[in-house]
Amino acid sequence: MRNWFKHILQTRREKKQEQATRYLEILKGRYHTFRSLLDSNNRAVELITELGMRLRAAPQADLKLTQRTEELLEVTGEMVEKLIHLDNGRSHGLLLRHHRLQEKINALTATLPTIEHLPLCITLDKADNPAAVGGKAAALGKLRRAGVCRVPDGFVVPVHACRLFLEQGDLSFRLVGRLQRYLRTGSKEIPDAVIDEIHAAIMAAPLPPALARILASASRPFFSAGRGLAVRSSGISEDGRRHSFAGQFATVLNVTEPVALATAFKEVVASAFNTRSIAYRVNSGLEPLAFEMAVLCLEMVPARAAGILFTRDPNQPETDRMLVTGVLGMGDAAVSGAAVSDIFTVTRTGKLVDSATSIASKETRQVCLPQGGVGEELVPQEEQQLPSLTTAQLELLVVWSLFIERDGGCPQDVEWAINGQGEPVILQARPLLLARRSKAGPGQRVDPAQVLLADGVETSPGRATGQAMIIRNRQDLQNLPEGPVILVLHQSMVDAVNVLDKVGGVLVDLGNPADHLSCVAREYGLPMLTGLRRATAELSNGQWLTVESRGGLVTKADTQAIAEAEVIAADRKLAPPVTVTAQSEESPEINQLRQLMVQLNLTDAYGPTFSIAECRSLHDIVRYIHEKAVLSMFNANDATLEDTSGVVVHLQSEVPFMVSIIDLGGGLIPKRKHKRRVSPEEVVAPPFKALWRGVATPGLNWGPASGGSINGVMSNYLTDHRSARPVGMPNYLIVSRDYLNLNARMDFHFTMVDAVCGFDPYQNYVKFRFKGGGTTPERRQRRANCIARILEAHDFFTDARDDLVNANLHGVPQEVIEEKLVVLGQLLGFTRLLDAVMADDEMVERIAEAFLAGNFSLAGIRPEAGGQE
Repeated sequence: MRNWFKHILQTRREKKQEQATRYLEILKGRYHTFRSLLDSNNRAVELITELGMRLRAAPQADLKLTQRTEELLEVTGEMVEKLIHLDNGRSHGLLLRHHRLQEKINALTATLPTIEHLPLCITLDKADNPAAVGGKAAALGKLRRAGVCRVPDGFVVPVHACRLFLEQGDLSFRLVGRLQRYLRTGSKEIPDAVIDEIHAAIMAAPLPPALARILASASRPFFSAGRGLAVRSSGISEDGRRHSFAGQFATVLNVTEPVALATAFKEVVASAFNTRSIAYRVNSGLEPLAFEMAVLCLEMVPARAAGILFTRDPNQPETDRMLVTGVLGMGDAAVSGAAVSDIFTVTRTGKLVDSATSIASKETRQVCLPQGGVGEELVPQEEQQLPSLTTAQLELLVVWSLFIERDGGCPQDVEWAINGQGEPVILQARPLLLARRSKAGPGQRVDPAQVLLADGVETSPGRATGQAMIIRNRQDLQNLPEGPVILVLHQSMVDAVNVLDKVGGVLVDLGNPADHLSCVAREYGLPMLTGLRRATAELSNGQWLTVESRGGLVTKADTQAIAEAEVIAADRKLAPPVTVTAQSEESPEINQLRQLMVQLNLTDAYGPTFSIAECRSLHDIVRYIHEKAVLSMFNANDATLEDTSGVVVHLQSEVPFMVSIIDLGGGLIPKRKHKRRVSPEEVVAPPFKALWRGVATPGLNWGPASGGSINGVMSNYLTDHRSARPVGMPNYLIVSRDYLNLNARMDFHFTMVDAVCGFDPYQNYVKFRFKGGGTTPERRQRRANCIARILEAHDFFTDARDDLVNANLHGVPQEVIEEKLVVLGQLLGFTRLLDAVMADDEMVERIAEAFLAGNFSLAGIRPEAGGQE
C-alpha cells in the first residue's frame, strides 16, 4: 500500500511538472513572439521614416520606393498575425483593415510614373514643372520661353535625379537616421561634428554612372566655349510665396571643368543637410529632413555689377516705389550682406527718388578667376564712388521687373547682373515675401538724447526692445541669454537664422535690405536694421535698447519698454511648437500614399479612439499593435502563470516582498537541480537588478510579511477588487536577459512594471501601471496624482485618471532605463504609506517632494487618521 501510494504521488508530481513545463513553453513562446514583434516594430518605424522622406515631393515610383512599400506591407502584415497570437484572437479585425489598406496602396503605387521614364537632366528652356525642377529653375525657364528678358542658358538636374544620387548605398536613409535622434525631440541644434560627418559622407559618395555621363554631356557646350557655370539649388519649397529659403543652401560660382562640376553638384546637395537649412525648415513648419532639391546649372555671367530689385519696397509696400540694391562685380556680396550696397529708390515708372537713394563707397569687388572660381580685387579709386547702375540700365530693369510681377501675379524679388557688354541680365525671380506685422507697436517720437545709433537702413519694419547680444562667431549663437534679446552682428550671418525664433530684433553693421538674413527677418516679422557700421563697437552685451526701424534708430530702452519686452519674450517662450505640415506642390497620389502609409492618427493610447476602427494608415496599425502587444505581456494570463508553479523559483531576501520568478532564458544564473529558492544576487537580468536596487533602498517601510491566498494575482488586478491580499505573498516576475515583467498586488492596490533594458535604445522602454487602494476615492486619487508627479519629475510621460496611473518612457539608453527602474522599485515600497497621509490636496505636493528628496519614511510629515491601505 505504501509503495502504491508513493507511486501515485510520484505520478502526480511528474504530471504536474510536465504540465508546468508545457505551460512554461507556452509562456516562452509568447515571449519570443513578443520580442520578434518588437523587432518588426522597429523595422516598420524605419521603413515609415524612409518612405516619409521618399514620398516628400517624389513625383515618381522609383525602385527603392516600390521595394520599401512592399516591405512595409509585408512587415505590418506579419505584425498583425503576431498580435493575434499574443492576444488570443481579439485583434482579428486588423486583418481586414490591413488588407484594405494594402489594396489602396498598391493601386496608387501603380499609377505613379517610374524613374526609368524621367530624364536625369532638363534644359532650362524645358524646365516647366516646379515639382520636378524646383521653383527657381521653373521661374527662369518660363522667362526664357517668354523672350522678354535676357536670361542665361543652362540645365537642371531634377529632384528625382538628385535623390537617385542620395539613394545609392542607402546613403539618404543613413543620413536621416543620423539626424533624427536630435530632431525627434524638437531640437534644431545639431552638433557641428554630426553635420561635418554628413557633409563628408555626401562628398565622398560617387555619382551614379548614368548621372555622371549626363552631367558631362550637358556641360560640354559651355566648357568647350570657355563659359563657366553657376551651380545653385532649386528646391520645391524654395523661392515660393510662403518660404524663400534665402541663403540656406550652397551656391558654387564659375565652375569651369567636369570634375569641379561633380564636386559642386555634391556641395549643393549636401547643403540641404546643413544646420541653418534644417533650422529654417523647423521654424517655418516644414518637415526638417525632407529632400526636395533640384540642382540648377546656369551659365556664369562675369558681372560688371549685380544686385537685387524689389518691385515693392518691402518696408513700405503701400507706396509705388521699388527698391534696388547694387554692388560692383558679382552679386554674392549684395545678397549675403557682406558689403555695403548702393541703394536706389525708384517709382514704378522708372523715376529715381533722389532723397531715398544713396551711393556707397565700394572698395572691393568680386570677379571670376580664369582658372575657375571667384576672387576679390580692389576697385580703382576713381570708380569707388560711381553708381553700380546707369539710368538706362535701371529703367530697363524696372520695365522687365514689372513684366515679371504681372506674369507672377505678386510682388517680385529679382536678382540681376550687368554683363561685360553693359547689358542687364536676370539671374533669378521669386515672389517677394513682404514683412508681417510686428508684435511691437509703431514708431514713437524719440528724444535725441536717448539715441545710441542712427542712420540705419530699415530692412524689416517694427519696433522691439531687448538686451543686446553681440555675435562674433557661431558659438555665440549657441549661448543666447534668457529673456528679450536683440542680435547685434558685424555682417549678416546666415547662421543667425537658427535663432531668429528666439530674438526680438536684429542689428547689423554691414548688410542691406536684400541680403538673406533680411529676407528671413521679414518672413518672421522681426524688426531689423542694416548699415549701422559701428553697432558691434558701440553697444555692449546685456545693454537694454530699443530698435526703431522706421527711423533707422537704436535708442536707450525706458522702463515701460523693458517691461513690455519681457512680457513678449515670455509669450514667445510659452508658444506651442511649430506644427510640421506638407507645403510642397505634389500629386494627389503622393499625398494619398503619405496619408495611407506615413500619417499617424492614433495618438492617445488611453483614449476612446484608440481602436482598430480608427486605424487609417499603416503607421496607425504599427502604433496600435505595439501598444496592444506590450499590454498583452503586461496583463499575463492568470492560469498560465499559476500553472507554471512547478518551474518557478522564489526570491529569498530580507525585504518582505515575496516574488515568484519565471525565467524565460538568461535571467538567472545556472541553478542547481531542484533548487527552488534564489537570492537577488542570483538574478542576473539587468532590469531586475536595477528594480531590486530600488526595492532594497534603506528607509522604505515594507511592513511585516503575512500569509494569504495567492489566487488572482495577475491581469484581473486591473479591476478594482476589494479582497485583501497582504504584503509578503508572492508576486509574479517574468525575466530574461534584458526583459522584466512584474505583476504585484500589495494590500488593495495593484502595480505592474514592464521593461526592455538592452543595448539598443530604440527597443528600450519602461511601462508602469498603478491602480486601486483601500480608502476613500478622494485619497486614492490623491495618491495617484502624487505618483504621477513623482514620475513626471523623473521624465516619464504620465496619464492619471481617478486612482489609475499609467506611465511610460521609451527610446533611451540602457543606463537610463536602469535609473528609472530603481525609482519604480522605490515606489513599490513607498506607495504603501500614502493613503494614510492623503488627508488633503496639499499633501500631494508635500509627499512628492519628500520622495524626490529621499525622505521615504516621510519623517516630519504627520500621518492623518482616517484610513489606510
